[in-house]
Amino acid sequence: RTIDEFEQMAERLDTEPGIAALELNVSCPNVSGGVDFGTNPDRCHEVVSRVRAATRLPVLAKLTPNVSDIVVMARSAAEAGADGVSLVNTCLGMAVDWRGRRPRLGNVMGGLSGPAIKPIALRMVYQVAQAVEVPICGIGGIATIDDVMEFFVAGASAVQIGTANFYDPTASMRILDALPQALGELGVRSVQDVVASLRT
Repeated sequence: RTIDEFEQMAERLDTEPGIAALELNVSCPNVSGGVDFGTNPDRCHEVVSRVRAATRLPVLAKLTPNVSDIVVMARSAAEAGADGVSLVNTCLGMAVDWRGRRPRLGNVMGGLSGPAIKPIALRMVYQVAQAVEVPICGIGGIATIDDVMEFFVAGASAVQIGTANFYDPTASMRILDALPQALGELGVRSVQDVVASLRT
C-alpha cells in the first residue's frame, strides 16, 4: 500500500454512511511496505497526516510491536493528527517444518497473535499511556473480562477482541456482560475511572 492509496481510501470513505472512524493499519507485516510505515516514525507521520487532512472522521493509527520504541511511534502518529492509537498489531514470527527444511508460512514470516502477545501489548499500552496524551485502543490476546480490565488499568480506554472470536464467537458479548460486575469490584461505575490507574 502507498501513502497515496491510504489518502484516496480515506477520501472515499469520508462520505460513506455508517462509518464511525478509520483505523489505519500502518503495521501489517503481510503487506509490502506496511512494516516500513509502522517502523519509521517519519513515514508513519506522513501517512497519518495525509489521511487526517483527507477525512473528517476520527483517525486511529494501528501500530506494530516490532519496533524498538513504541512511544516514538505513538508520538509520531499523535503529532500527525491521529485521534487515537491502536496497540498492538501482531508480533512478527515464523514457523519451520524442520523435516522438510521449509517455512510453514507462505511468506516465511507472519503475524503472531492471541494470548502469547498479551504481555507485550500490555507493556506497550502502559508505556504509551505514560508518555503520550492520546486515547489508546488495546489489542492483543484479549479473551476474558480480566484481560480487558488489565488493559484498562494499563492505560487503554477501549479494546479490540480478535483471536478469541475465532474459537468463541460469543466472546465479545460475554465480556461486555461481565463488565459491570468487574467495575463494581473496584467500586466504580465507569471505565474511565479505571483507565491508566495502575499503582506502581
